[in-house]
Amino acid sequence: MKSRIEEPFHEVLCRVVQTRTHDLRTSVPKLAERLGPDYRSFMYWLEGQRKFPAELLPHLCTELQDYELMDILERQAGRVAFRVPSIVALSGINDLRAMQALVKEVGEALESLASTLEDGIVTATELKETIPKLDDVIRECAHLKHWLERRHAAGRASA
Repeated sequence: MKSRIEEPFHEVLCRVVQTRTHDLRTSVPKLAERLGPDYRSFMYWLEGQRKFPAELLPHLCTELQDYELMDILERQAGRVAFRVPSIVALSGINDLRAMQALVKEVGEALESLASTLEDGIVTATELKETIPKLDDVIRECAHLKHWLERRHAAGRASA
């Protein structure tokens, strides 16, 4: 069996579309209609007979509420993708609590990763457990970064 990294893009596209349309209780024709192309063109893309247009990928991922396709392309380019979190404006003591919670979560994840790497060997099981934790740390750090930038902008606007 091929690993998902080796899986051709159109196969991942087809799998993700089939799985998510089922999970979301919609149909492939309805999805194609929401994206804009006609159903026949959409099916050519799913079957790998034609290349999927890159400009539709973000909209497809949003419609399916699944970013695996974007993640694959990011990995191939040597990047790590994450969704920019929506951040609710906080004030006063809530700011401090939000920041403390984020820092605590990142710290706990990093501590767990340190234990995994302690013996200098990373097994397949450890890798399976570690990669999601690293992704969580990246997401939480990005969340904290965006939160701090928004707090800074809000402070400048009120000054």
